[in-house]
Amino acid sequence: MRIIRGLAKAVCCVALGVVPLVFGGVSAQAQGPNAKAPGVLEGIYDVTLAGQGTKEWEIFPLCVPVVGDLREPLTLPLGCRLKITPQGEQGAEAVLVGGRWTFEYNEFNKSDAVKCPDGTTAGQREIYQVDAATLTGELQIIRGAVCGWEPTMFSIPLTMVYKRPLPIPINQYPLVCEPGGLRLCR
Repeated sequence: MRIIRGLAKAVCCVALGVVPLVFGGVSAQAQGPNAKAPGVLEGIYDVTLAGQGTKEWEIFPLCVPVVGDLREPLTLPLGCRLKITPQGEQGAEAVLVGGRWTFEYNEFNKSDAVKCPDGTTAGQREIYQVDAATLTGELQIIRGAVCGWEPTMFSIPLTMVYKRPLPIPINQYPLVCEPGGLRLCR
């Protein structure tokens, strides 16, 4: 009998040690106004592009619960989108791609994105990528054959510095889901 109890304790200890390893140490968290997904940016940031000035970005997160096995809602960043609004520009929605928050402006339709040497203007595509852990990233610019130039793509590094919280409180998980069962949300 002692052997069986000892084996049962050993199995429980091993299982408890393996579960965090299998799931990357992510545990279920409570749902509600204080629930926060790890790696989700929120607030006002100063963003500096190398060789250019600093611009203020407002970042509002909006997340939906990831339900996993339906027992607990998991607050993971994969159920989130970020509404990013650089100062003086229209906002865009960022999604998590390869561990980086990514959003883009397709300004090929906007005729004044690039100023040519002869005074004319042309469009371009801008793709921003940001790592939430390091607050670094890059801006990729893609241009067609405009202004007499060859089509080109180049990257500009960027850094972010947290400045202050948002002017209004944010509930990252605004949906209220039923406990247990199918987790119907409203």
